[in-house]
Amino acid sequence: MQAVTTRTLFTVTSTASGATETIAGACHRWRFRPHFHAGDELVQILAGRARLRLPDTCREVAAGDIVRVPAGVIHRFEPADGSGWAFRSRFVPAATRSMSIDEPLRKLRTRVRALLRGRSSLHTDVAAIAQACAVSAGHLARAFRRETGTSLHNFHVLLALHRAKALLREGVPIVVAALDAGFYDQAHLNREFVRTFGMTPAAFRAGWAAIGQLTAGCSRSSAR
Repeated sequence: MQAVTTRTLFTVTSTASGATETIAGACHRWRFRPHFHAGDELVQILAGRARLRLPDTCREVAAGDIVRVPAGVIHRFEPADGSGWAFRSRFVPAATRSMSIDEPLRKLRTRVRALLRGRSSLHTDVAAIAQACAVSAGHLARAFRRETGTSLHNFHVLLALHRAKALLREGVPIVVAALDAGFYDQAHLNREFVRTFGMTPAAFRAGWAAIGQLTAGCSRSSAR
């Protein structure tokens, strides 16, 4: 099922292994904030050229290229020139892989994630989080950015966005999802959602609502 915004088309399809999300973007100077996905992202560049930034590298991609961004990896796409670029992204279950992360950094990241998820607002108190992790605020900020490629606050917002996504998939009203995830209001969620994913919360929710209706309809037909 499809949900359309000004420049993107969001689709949810039902497969044997579950529902699959796809988003296609028309030619535009797309510049997404650093973000991550729960599953692997398969990105096909349909037109133009873009730049993919990862925590430890940067590469240019062009029309015809297909790249796989592993689940959980902070990344961003941005225009490589002024002509814009078009894409299609499909999200699939994460592939099994070994992570080459130092054990102290792994523990620190896990602790920080838990502390951020426990906060009821998007006020990122770096000093308090650092104290809870028994490190200085400066060390925490530097170590976290070095490992993930983004700031603590941006990561905090990303966790809230994924919380909102989970609620929207369940059909929760957008304003309720926004407040539950820690955003100030629906408009705040809308701005951050578009900046990060290239579509509105309404488009995302509509895509999942449509596939839910289709599945329910099939279930009723089978029961007859």
